[in-house]
Amino acid sequence: MKSHLYKYLGLVFLGAVTTTIVSMAWALDGDRSQSESGAKVSQSNIAHHKDDRVRFVPDNLFSVDFVDKSHGWAAGYYGTILKTIDGGKNWTHISLSNTDLIRRIQFMDKNYGWLVTHRGRIMSSEDGGTTWKTRYSEENQINLRNIKFLDDSIGWAVGHEGTILYTNDGGETWTNQSLSNFTGRDLPRLNGLTVLSETRAMLAGEFGVIAETVDAGKTWTIISSPDIKATFTEIEQVGNSILAVGLDGVVAQVHSDKIDMLTLPDGRESVRVKLLNSGVNKHFFDIVANKNGEGIAVGLASILTIKNGSELNKIEIAHPDRNYLYFMGATPISESKYVLVGALGLAITLDTATTEIMGLVKW
Repeated sequence: MKSHLYKYLGLVFLGAVTTTIVSMAWALDGDRSQSESGAKVSQSNIAHHKDDRVRFVPDNLFSVDFVDKSHGWAAGYYGTILKTIDGGKNWTHISLSNTDLIRRIQFMDKNYGWLVTHRGRIMSSEDGGTTWKTRYSEENQINLRNIKFLDDSIGWAVGHEGTILYTNDGGETWTNQSLSNFTGRDLPRLNGLTVLSETRAMLAGEFGVIAETVDAGKTWTIISSPDIKATFTEIEQVGNSILAVGLDGVVAQVHSDKIDMLTLPDGRESVRVKLLNSGVNKHFFDIVANKNGEGIAVGLASILTIKNGSELNKIEIAHPDRNYLYFMGATPISESKYVLVGALGLAITLDTATTEIMGLVKW
C-alpha cells in the first residue's frame, strides 16, 4: 500500500534534519539538555498563551490522545502540551508549571486527564488540560514511562527500575507494586501498559519482560520466556489479541488462554509469547486499537496496520525523507482514522482505509 506524503510532510522538516537529532529520542532519560532559541515560527496554527515562556517549537511529541473526533491532546518535550477542540485544525499551547518531559498523556473525557513525566511526576487535570495538579511525585525522580486508567478510580503507572504504581481511588493514593518473579541483575525499564479489567493488567519493557496481574497488582508474574531478549515499548489489546511492540521491529502476540500455558526449563509456567514477523527492522514506539478491534503500530519511519489480531500490513511511506520520520505516539479518532505524533512536532492524520496521510500541525 502506498501513502501520499509528499504534499504534507515537507512541513515537518525545518532545514536539514540529521538522524542524530531525534535518533532514540524515545529512549532518553530526559536529562539531555533542551536548548532555548529565539527562532521565529511562521504560519503556525498553534495559539500560545500570553504568559508562555519563550520556547522554540516544534519539540518532539511523545504521546497523543483523543476522546472523540474533535477533542485531543498531544504532549512531549519541555512540558509541551497541545490541545485541539476542532479535530486538529487549530491547537492551543498549554503551559505546564514545570519543564518535565511528558511521556504519556491520557484523557478519560473532555475534562479529566492524566500524564506522567520523566522526573517521576503524575499529574491530573479536571478542566480539559488548562491547569494541572501534581498527584504523585517520585522521591528519586525515577522516569515514569506510561499511565493508563480503566475508569475514574483504577489506574497504573510504570517506569524505570521496575517501577509499578497503582491507585484505586482516583489518584488520591498510590501504592508501589513489584514484579514477583524477576531474577535479573538490573530491574527493567517498564514502558508498555494496558489495563484490561479492575483486576487484570499487563505491562512490557526491557529484557523481554511481559508481565501480568490478575489480582489488581498484588502479584505481577512475568509470563514471557527468558529466551526473548527484546525491548518492548508498548502493549495493547487489539481485537481478541494482546500485542506488544518494541525496538528493532519486534511484534509479539501474547496468548492469554490457559490452554497456551507451558513450563519453561527453569520451572516457571509461562503464557506463550509468540514473535510475529512484522517485516520491519526499525523501532516501534506505540500500538493502539480502535473500537472495531483493529489497530496500528507506529515507529521509526514505520507504520503497520493490524487486523484480526495478528494480520500485519506495512504501509509504505513514499517520501524522500521517510527515514527521518519518527512516529512516537498514536490514537484512533474514528473507525479508520488515527492521529500520529512524533519528532520535531510531527502531527498527522492517517486513514487506514485509503492510506491517505494528511498534515495537521503547521509550523
